[in-house]
Amino acid sequence: MQFTSPIPFTEALDKLGAKTVVTSGLDSMQWSAVPVALRERAFRSSTIESARFLQRGRDALTDFLAGARETLPNGEIALKTGSRSQFIRDMSAFAQSEGLGPLDPKLAGTLRDITSERRLGLIFDVQTRQAKDFGDWQQGQDPDVLNEFPAQRFIREKPVKEPRQQHSIFEDQVALKTDLRFWLRINQDFGVPWGPWGWGCGHGVSDIDRTEAESLGLIQPGQTLTPATKDFNDQLESSAQGLDDDMLKVLQQAFGDQVTITGDAIQWSGGAQPVSTVPSIPSVPLVPSPPVRQAPVSAAIKIEVGGILRNAVNSTLAAINGVHDDGQLPQIPIRPSNLKSRGYFLARESANGLTADHIGLKSKGPWPELTAAHEIGHFLDLAGIGSKGTFATSGPLFQDILAAANKSEAISGLKKLASTGNLSVRRHVENYLLDKREIWARAYAQFVTEKSGVKVLTVQLEKSLSSAPFLQWQTDDFKPIAAAIENLFKQLGWL
Repeated sequence: MQFTSPIPFTEALDKLGAKTVVTSGLDSMQWSAVPVALRERAFRSSTIESARFLQRGRDALTDFLAGARETLPNGEIALKTGSRSQFIRDMSAFAQSEGLGPLDPKLAGTLRDITSERRLGLIFDVQTRQAKDFGDWQQGQDPDVLNEFPAQRFIREKPVKEPRQQHSIFEDQVALKTDLRFWLRINQDFGVPWGPWGWGCGHGVSDIDRTEAESLGLIQPGQTLTPATKDFNDQLESSAQGLDDDMLKVLQQAFGDQVTITGDAIQWSGGAQPVSTVPSIPSVPLVPSPPVRQAPVSAAIKIEVGGILRNAVNSTLAAINGVHDDGQLPQIPIRPSNLKSRGYFLARESANGLTADHIGLKSKGPWPELTAAHEIGHFLDLAGIGSKGTFATSGPLFQDILAAANKSEAISGLKKLASTGNLSVRRHVENYLLDKREIWARAYAQFVTEKSGVKVLTVQLEKSLSSAPFLQWQTDDFKPIAAAIENLFKQLGWL
């Protein structure tokens, strides 16, 4: 998104004004290893070691956001920085006067050329977008605003040349503004719960009012939300604490006296001189971002349902992708169902054994996200774990999971129900609810719910427990089962 007029609200100005000019020869990959708390509070540009250039850039962007005016020699009053094009023109001229052009002529006009329109346009877009989106987020955390518009939808605002799969799966998803885990899972590039949502990303958010949020099960009538600003600030601070000695030395070497380290606290000090050497620092972030999945479950799912049910499936897939990879799965469609059951997984006989055919979901089921996770659990049982063509729950890979389940209070409750109920109840429990495949599917759905922390799944799990106490597990009762599933997924290389 490009802004063609100033954004005159205080939060945006405070965001940019609070940034310390930081010079460094680090490239973008090396910067990604710097703690989020420091990255968020630095006005910097990869490989730029000119404090004069960065200070001039920050001042120009602040003037743009504030709508600062100046008196021209002819007496006219004009904006100091009135547009994106003016910023690019002025900063390009300044960079050239400082001798900051690329030494290699082949780099002229590229993103590695600080005098180029591409590079300066990117700086303008990202810095103004960060300030504006932070301001929106900060205003959205106001208690009155938050409880009138408690959630937001992740939407595409403009097309891009190369859409990201890990962003596309979140499109049209709705989550509470206070659900930091959800929003941080999307913003892996910048590590914050507001936009821009990544380099070159064309997504944004739109507010969801309380009525719709309640209908989606994200918030209960009369429930009051607590702003997430303190939680995020605490999380931000923790990203710069507890660093090992080697990383502290790297930061000191990279930034010299621009950074102050006092005990367990680390911050930009400002007013420093750049160091001439560029250290080699890890390319893996110190505070792990949610992993980019190489083989996400969503890549195997063809969604053939619409409306609210499509949103439910997307929400479930986003939760699953945030928890684990899947190796390589065959394609399978999810289709609407008119059957009495909430959902089903259909497999057909083939020359090589059973083959996954499709998943059916009822559009008006009581907990569609949880049901989608349940049926995808069946799909993984057949097509993702163990030998293809047979359900892995019948083999040794699931021994520990099923053993832990059979020791649980929930399964004991089902067995007691079977022994005391009438013939119909006994058959349903023994032949269906206590079947290995069904125990696994319910356990998988709960594992995804608890590991992802997605609010709508958590609410639906609670509803399931309240309507049928032994259908799922209480949290403590589920811990040994969750540990066994985690061990299996680690063996499979999915975690």
